[in-house]
Amino acid sequence: MIERERALAASREEAQQLAGQAISEVTPSRRDFALFVATQKQELAVVARMPGAHDPSATSRLVEHARACDEADVAALAVATGPGGCTMDDLAAIANATSAPILRDAFTLHPTQLYFARLHGADAALLPAADLETAALQELVAVASSLHMAAVVEAGNDADVAVALRFPHVVIGLRCTDGHGQLDVERTRQLAQRVPPQRAVIALAEVRSPAECAALRGCCDAVVVGEALEQSSDVTATLERLLGC
Repeated sequence: MIERERALAASREEAQQLAGQAISEVTPSRRDFALFVATQKQELAVVARMPGAHDPSATSRLVEHARACDEADVAALAVATGPGGCTMDDLAAIANATSAPILRDAFTLHPTQLYFARLHGADAALLPAADLETAALQELVAVASSLHMAAVVEAGNDADVAVALRFPHVVIGLRCTDGHGQLDVERTRQLAQRVPPQRAVIALAEVRSPAECAALRGCCDAVVVGEALEQSSDVTATLERLLGC
């Protein structure tokens, strides 16, 4: 909970800093995040979450890891920006070095942040349903659509899912965690079953084992894998082990 509040505070601060700034040269996304992660529940796509870059010298290693994940044919990359995460310059470097669509893995609360993210190469943005009024969420979804970016609406309970389902073209991002901040598989399954089969669903809390992947197969389109890939010397082999290929 503290980590979430820090992330929201950082997003609010960013929105204030960007307010009134002219952001030019923003071109629409050409990488369809929603298309790449949607599998109609026939298989599990993987969104590889990039580790935080704690100093400028880490950017080259971050890009190298992103390329390895891209070459292993992950569906997309998630780049966490903000406290403890990557910089926007890191996000841009990854976008320039890879072909997979990129989710800016940080809360988006204001439309200006969408333009800012797109300027740095993001193809999708994370919108927290619990922290946005319906009108604000509607505006963000519309702006994302105008930029050809996917809107991933974060939902952590039944009410959030109901809000997300009001928007026909968004991706539903389920973030269900236990008291230790780890993936709550059963709760994720319960919420996923409330989403119509044709709507794309991502489990945002990281999977770490083949058993978790097996439990989410058939009810989620995609899962996020981060730490398991970061610690791997063979990304393809690690993905095959997790997915049971």
